[in-house]
Amino acid sequence: MSFNDHLVLAPIRGVTNYVYRNALEQTFSGADSAIAPYIVTKHTNELNKRQLHDVLPEKNLLPTTAQILTKEVDQFLYVANIYKDFGVKKVNLNMGCPYPMVANRTKGSGLLLHPDKVEKLLTGIKEKCPIEFSVKIRLGREDVSEIKEIIPMINKLEINDFTIHARYGKQIYVGGVDLDAFEECLPLLNTTPCYNGDINTVEDFKAYKARFPQINRWMVGRAGLSNPALMAQIKGSKFNEQTYLAKFIEMHKLMSEEYLSMDNAKSDYLQKMRGHWLYFKDIFENEHKVYKKVKKAKSIEHYNDVVEWIFEQDLNPDFLD
Repeated sequence: MSFNDHLVLAPIRGVTNYVYRNALEQTFSGADSAIAPYIVTKHTNELNKRQLHDVLPEKNLLPTTAQILTKEVDQFLYVANIYKDFGVKKVNLNMGCPYPMVANRTKGSGLLLHPDKVEKLLTGIKEKCPIEFSVKIRLGREDVSEIKEIIPMINKLEINDFTIHARYGKQIYVGGVDLDAFEECLPLLNTTPCYNGDINTVEDFKAYKARFPQINRWMVGRAGLSNPALMAQIKGSKFNEQTYLAKFIEMHKLMSEEYLSMDNAKSDYLQKMRGHWLYFKDIFENEHKVYKKVKKAKSIEHYNDVVEWIFEQDLNPDFLD
């Protein structure tokens, strides 16, 4: 089957780091590129080693865009220049983060209530950003009128890489996407955006593609973490229980080995893996019992025993072909 669209792995903080991205690419595959989870700029202009390493080209098997969460032009440019020095080719401005602790500080989706600040930020970045620049946004913080006020800025500044998550910031992740509002935005834009939001199954993708045939870039988020085969399945790959489990076992192995090779690895290994199992649990039919056992593991040895037990459980038939 011919597949000509582009699939982007969404940034999920604490989960879709380079360890996850590389393991996915080496096993299930399916993503054409990724946006890394955002870093938060600080007035001290600090950038820690781990944040930088996550987006280094030599660390990543997928083409990966760095992402910055800020409301300040100078802070964005400071980090973008560091990225340029280390060979990073592309950087994304997060104007979509829905969480109140971010939005209430006029960052992420909170920026959408302040079009004057958005214009100043986008203009300053566009003028001086040393590498390719893109934007990820929601339909608005409260309603679609907010993005409609920002779209003329996007057009004027010729920002051609533009992802819209078809929800509002106030929803966080509760409730469905607003496809009608998303559709209203399309004729207003000079460029075709990347679509993001509730691509949970192959059938969802097909329905969105049928409704929006002009869209050829799609960002897959949380559902792709619960079912790491999803992007490959969208492209036509098939997995029975045996092949799916083999891929997942290898993916888990690759992630574990990489985490355990890091400095101070053993002290935070279990915490990192619990974060992944918030999603991985859905691969198995008895997902609640699976995650409960993972949470109860207090040592790496105990965790390894739990994982061996998990690999013997029945898989979620919804993820199989």
